[in-house]
Amino acid sequence: YYLNDLSFKNFLYPGFAYGVGYLLENAVYLELRRLGYIVYTGSFRDKEVDFVAMKDDRVIYLQATYMLETAQTMEREYAPLLTIGDNYEKYVVSMDEVQFPSNEGVRHIQAWNLKEIL
Repeated sequence: YYLNDLSFKNFLYPGFAYGVGYLLENAVYLELRRLGYIVYTGSFRDKEVDFVAMKDDRVIYLQATYMLETAQTMEREYAPLLTIGDNYEKYVVSMDEVQFPSNEGVRHIQAWNLKEIL
């Protein structure tokens, strides 16, 4: 479930139990809904995709993560998108200051640039 007011998280979970990654994922969901996308979670083989967003004839797959700081994190976030065999857009959204190159058609987008692709 996602909150429609991110500050409500502080009431439900005081402290740092849910970190920035959860808040980023929630913010991405809210932005997709605000822009009129129908949003689902998806699973392909044994991997989960954070968001399958659909609007008109457009389909976008998105993974949201705080930082792509380790090879293990990059593998975890890119792997679900790399298993999808269609040609729809695929993005990993993060708070990294550096822009990572595309990986087999999966593009990295910094969270503050998300509106540019939506």
